[in-house]
Order: sequence, then C-alpha cells, then structure tokens
Amino acid sequence: MSKFPEPLTTSPSRYLLIHNTLVIKNLLIMSQRLRGSIHRPDLSVVLLCIEAVVVFAALVLFGVAYPDRFRSRLWRNGGEQGWCSNPRMRIYFYANHEEPPEIPLIWSQRLTTSDMATAVLGATIFFARLTMAVLQYEARWTNLAYDAFLGVLWACSAAAQNEPDLSDPHHFSERPWYLTRSCDEAWPENRGWCMIAKWEYAWSIFAAFFYVARVVGTLSWSLYEKGRRDGFSTGCKALSLSECDPWTEECEIALYMDDA
Repeated sequence: MSKFPEPLTTSPSRYLLIHNTLVIKNLLIMSQRLRGSIHRPDLSVVLLCIEAVVVFAALVLFGVAYPDRFRSRLWRNGGEQGWCSNPRMRIYFYANHEEPPEIPLIWSQRLTTSDMATAVLGATIFFARLTMAVLQYEARWTNLAYDAFLGVLWACSAAAQNEPDLSDPHHFSERPWYLTRSCDEAWPENRGWCMIAKWEYAWSIFAAFFYVARVVGTLSWSLYEKGRRDGFSTGCKALSLSECDPWTEECEIALYMDDA
C-alpha cells in the first residue's frame, strides 16, 4: 500500500494547500539566504581591511629600507663587534688581488630589492582585488591563486631574512645578529635601523600566515559548499513521492521538485 495518500490526486484543495505551504517555506528560505548574502560581504570587507594594513605597513617598512638605508650599516656594526663577517675585510682581498667571498644574501642589495618588489606586488594585487569587490565581481579562484602566490613570496622573504652569514670562517653567524641580540647592543645610531629590521622580519611572517590562512579558508569554504550541494542533490534523488508523508518538509520539497 502506498504511503502517499490517494486524496492528494483527487483533492485539488489539499494539493493546493501543500503547494502553497511549500512556496511559503521556500520564500522563507530565500529570505534567509538573502540575509546571509547581505552579511557575507562583511567578511570580505574585514579581509580587505586587514590586507590593507598588511600591504601598506609592508610598503612603509621596506620602503624606508630601500635602496640601502640600513643593511650595510648593520653589517658593518655586526662585523666590528665580531658578530658576523666584517665588510671592511674585503679591502684586503682587493689589495692582494684576490677574489673576495660572495656577499651574504642577508646583507645584499638583492634581498632589499626583492622584499620591496614583493611589497609593491602585494599592493598591486590589493588594488585589483578592491576593484573587483567594488564591482561586485566574485573571482574566488583568481583570489585563491593570488593568495597562494603572495603566501609563497612572503614565506621566501622571511626565510631569506633569516639566512646565515658564513662568509667569514672565524665569525660564523647562523642567523642575523639583530634577530638574536637586543638592539640596545647595537651602536646608538643603528638602534632604530635594528628595530626596523626586526619588524620587517616579523611582518613578513605575519603576511605569509595571513595569505596562507586565506587560502585555507577559501578551500575549506568551497569544500563545505560542495558537500552541502552534493548532500542536497543526493537527498532529492533518493526521495520519492510514494515513500513519504505528504505533511513532512522532505515530501513537500519532493512534491515541489516534481511539480516543477
């Protein structure tokens, strides 16, 4: 005996009642989704605000250090104190017509330039993302690619700023001295630059974590949405009009889908 009552096919008023009830429920669901869509951009606004802080702070920190405001000073300061290689020793190599050792990456202009380029690229992507948000254009996968790319760049920047100085066998430095020592130990004129170098390293780590967190959040939300869609689709396919109570929500949804 079928669970679906026979009067449903013979009583138009009952069919109409169920149909109208379903329509009302669907309107309520749509209104809830609309309210959710209204609140959802708030998260995008918060993320854009955080990204603005990350981007502009990076521009200020690395812009102050560009092109070479403090790395040569910190290198000379550490070399004179015996904390790392001494750049003045390179004069003896030139005087003896010998090839001096390669400048360590941590003290090179390449690192300063690459850090500044990463900060500028982050600002460019931020303005592109801001434009898409103003135009209400959802580019989830494009933003995901941007976040992954910037996360890798900032992680590489942080790793490069933590590079060792092994150019002087008598004064090995596994990490930059300004990351292992207090800036109070530096020369008075270099203490401010020492603090900026510390902030640059910390900010690079923070920026890398921020963009990686965005990647993880985007992927998690996409998987959650896919699971919800798959679950709803599976439930609709498994539900039959002849196997449900006509006054339950599942049967009403099945009735509505069948009627559509």
